[in-house]
Amino acid sequence: MDIITLDVSELAPPEPMTLILSHLAQLSSQQCLQVKHRRQPYPLYEKLNSAGFAYHCVVHSQDDITLYIYHSTAQQAFESVFDLGE
Repeated sequence: MDIITLDVSELAPPEPMTLILSHLAQLSSQQCLQVKHRRQPYPLYEKLNSAGFAYHCVVHSQDDITLYIYHSTAQQAFESVFDLGE
């Protein structure tokens, strides 16, 4: 699984959502979008579920998270590449 990295942690709303959705439009089923963000993008989660994407969020601190987004059909590939240990 190829990783595409994106840092939206310094952007003001709605730029993070716009940029993430733009990248997802180009994401293949063999890719994962790794997003550095400063907070949980709750409005994005519903859009991801509706569009057939899955995600995994790692909270490093209150203002530092890493969000992994991938096609739902790639769940097994994602799990085989990442041991994110909950």
